[in-house]
Amino acid sequence: MTPILFLHIPKTAGSSLTKSATDWFGDDAVERDYGHEEQYSSALVRQYIYDVNPIDEYGFFKAFQTHRKKWLSGHFFSDRYVHLFGAQNTVSFVRDPVERVISEYNYLVHKHSLGQSFEDFYRSPPETNKQFRMIGQCPWQAFYLVGSMERYSECLSFLAKGKSLSIQENQINKKYPSDDKPVNAETRADIEKWNARDCLFVADVRAYLDKQFEVHAKGQAFCFHDMGFVADKHIIGWAFYSEDKTPVHIGLFADGVLVQETRASEHRPSLQALLTPRDGHSGFRFSLENHQKAEQLEVKALCTEQTLFRWSRT
Repeated sequence: MTPILFLHIPKTAGSSLTKSATDWFGDDAVERDYGHEEQYSSALVRQYIYDVNPIDEYGFFKAFQTHRKKWLSGHFFSDRYVHLFGAQNTVSFVRDPVERVISEYNYLVHKHSLGQSFEDFYRSPPETNKQFRMIGQCPWQAFYLVGSMERYSECLSFLAKGKSLSIQENQINKKYPSDDKPVNAETRADIEKWNARDCLFVADVRAYLDKQFEVHAKGQAFCFHDMGFVADKHIIGWAFYSEDKTPVHIGLFADGVLVQETRASEHRPSLQALLTPRDGHSGFRFSLENHQKAEQLEVKALCTEQTLFRWSRT
């Protein structure tokens, strides 16, 4: 099978997933990048990433392949390895931003004797909007799966089936008693304010995951996609199927009527850099100049009728 890259955002059940992968593949097949100071970082990672200057990500990936490794996990930003493994071999999980911050703080207090106050912790730049900064700034919609910790079991089953993995659910790094102590409404609002971008990002991930699971429940292939929209001017996006190099047949519907059709074949360099199908030639665009009176617009993948975008004027 193709090796998998797991972008482990702290306190999103990533340790449990890495343990599941290790149980399935064997410890020798799993590499870990948790930083230079962490004992969990594996020897191959240290050799190419932390014990050299400058780091050699490409050299690491070639050694990873030569040694027939199957899984890489760790606390790193997406731009370190995604362009080597490819978006369709990349997995990550997100979590409610407030609950994640609380959990990480309590973990650091109990395991690493963190002396910082909770308020200073969640307001510090390294801890704000961490989920978005780690994976949300690249085309994460092209990843094979960005799951939600709140739907962990369901996501694990989806991953196991889609990637032919017989991985079992593990539960490690369980909650500390202080995790369950509720923060007051004022503190919660303050955490959300300092993590406003994370809140939007996690909401987008959940909505995309809902669509992904809905399509697979019908036995259809999911059309990975994203797009930008300017009302009454244009829709510009991309779309592809994971196992199909044929351009996706895209339709624009205005008030329920098919008014334009195109093929998703334009070049998108950001997708090509992530090794997506068709070498990133999966873009499309629609002009809306002739549909400025439309009350509702939809973009669909016509071969599966999957709705990729919906907008209403009111």
